[in-house]
Amino acid sequence: MLAIGAGGLDVAVAMAGGEYYISMPEIVNVNLTGSLPPFVTAKDIILYVLKNLTVKGGVSKIFEYTGDGVKSLTVPERATITNMGAELGATTSIFPSDENTYKFLKAQGREKDYKELKPDQTAVYSEEIKVNLSELDNLVACPHSPDNVVPVKELKDIKVNQVAIGSCTNSSYMDLMKVAKILKGKTVNENVSLVIAPGSKQVLTMMAKNGALSDLVASGARILECACGPCIGMGQSPNTDGVSLRTFNRNFEGRSGTKSAKVYLTSPEVAAVSALTGFISSPGEVLGNLKLDITMPEEFLINDNLVVSPADEDNDITIGRGPNIKPFPKSFPWRK
Repeated sequence: MLAIGAGGLDVAVAMAGGEYYISMPEIVNVNLTGSLPPFVTAKDIILYVLKNLTVKGGVSKIFEYTGDGVKSLTVPERATITNMGAELGATTSIFPSDENTYKFLKAQGREKDYKELKPDQTAVYSEEIKVNLSELDNLVACPHSPDNVVPVKELKDIKVNQVAIGSCTNSSYMDLMKVAKILKGKTVNENVSLVIAPGSKQVLTMMAKNGALSDLVASGARILECACGPCIGMGQSPNTDGVSLRTFNRNFEGRSGTKSAKVYLTSPEVAAVSALTGFISSPGEVLGNLKLDITMPEEFLINDNLVVSPADEDNDITIGRGPNIKPFPKSFPWRK
């Protein structure tokens, strides 16, 4: 059963013999104009939105990104923004499916999956937020919330103990290639532990083939497995009272595995230069005229040799369970 409630604002779904009402989310138009300055990134866009709306500003809302500024953002950059839409409390975040989407899918050998998706010209929104990308600066979310955002230039005296680059938010091929270019031929500050987690086997393999992985390792970075890991305190917990600068999406108190740690969130570019200086630093001040002219590959490496196809229904499948793995406990009927 699916029914529209009074005023068309509620959806009633039959569950367990009754109706469950869900309020229809408001649709927010985030109108992006201009283009990002050098060293300013998609991470700074979402941090800017978080700064202005807070972590509760997106509750019961869908954020739809529109405007001429969208065209300048690659699919991985858009993914960084929509990923951290969860930190707004948003129901979801969406970008149009356009020519950049097609290029990305084609590079992945999936051009047949492309379908253009964009808002109607007569689309009506609950509210509109305008973001001039040309006016944005490098931003950092301070402890202990993703919306506690300030410009990097206000944090020059913050000494860093650990830098962690990766997570679902900023571990794409493009992100890590820029980090590799920043670190190439340089050495991580002796007081900083730098760890990098590539986003996938594809990213790791491509960087190994083009030599960028060697640049990361030579700089003093340690390469982690392709997983969340440190984001949820599963390894790489900061030292007691330590400062950890991360490209992750959340910095709630204790989430890193060390309750007394101070976790800051920022872009891979800021994280990389800070790993070199030992302090939270601005890329523009450290890198000078260096151009991070990394372009999206026309063809990504496709290697699915570790993907096992589903078994036929007639096959017998044995699941190996050691003595420490127990079955679910037997349940009993509820008594009235």
